[in-house]
Amino acid sequence: MKPGFLSRLGLTFALTCLSMSPTLALKSTEADGDFDTNMLRIDEGKYLGTTVPNVKIRTGDGQSDLFSLIGDDPALVLLAYYTCGHTCPAGIQSLSDLSIDLPETTYNVIVLSFDKDDTPMTMNHVESSLDTVPDNWTFGLLPEQASKELTDALGYHFFFSERDQTFVHPAAVVFLSPQGEVMRYLYGTDLSSDDVELALIESRDRKPRLGELVDMVKLTCFQFDRSKSRYVIHPALIFGGAGIGVLGLAGIAALTYKKEEGV
Repeated sequence: MKPGFLSRLGLTFALTCLSMSPTLALKSTEADGDFDTNMLRIDEGKYLGTTVPNVKIRTGDGQSDLFSLIGDDPALVLLAYYTCGHTCPAGIQSLSDLSIDLPETTYNVIVLSFDKDDTPMTMNHVESSLDTVPDNWTFGLLPEQASKELTDALGYHFFFSERDQTFVHPAAVVFLSPQGEVMRYLYGTDLSSDDVELALIESRDRKPRLGELVDMVKLTCFQFDRSKSRYVIHPALIFGGAGIGVLGLAGIAALTYKKEEGV
């Protein structure tokens, strides 16, 4: 057997496993002077699995409510404010640039302003900044009381910095089930398509249809790592795959050895 043969095979197997993992979703680095950004991290354990209130929302088409916008599909909710000059527009643009391997008809994206001073004009300005707005996207305004109810229900805290004349808030998107349950939080303004896709699959109704079984199998290969705000390969799959890989490598090595020895 040639020296280093097994080493090269082992390296190839390891790289293959690593290539299956979604890319890391960046965390927010928003800061207000010496403000501790860890305080803006949502205490997810208190809110996951809870149901949000069906708040009233003003959209470009008139008055609506959150559950009507969610419909029968999971929803990705991005809380922002439309006069923001950095984090919010970056997050909206990044989200619109994602290539999600799911039909647009199977999920909804809802962008909502928590700022009572936002208007249809500021909302339309942000919406028009996108090259295209998919049919499953909705931009909306939250009345002051509705904003308080929804952000409180999500554990989404923010405040206005008089010094910098800007809101300090979490850079996070929230995934809701068709029943309005809080299913997942992802942080950052540069999310991974894989993470968003998996969070949407996870947020579906608990009774998957036949056409969704492949997606459900995909989800079982990963688990969410809250400390990294990303999905990672399930440890059981890594160890199981490693065992299969070792057996496979041993078999390949044995066949190669027999061939080289003329057996």
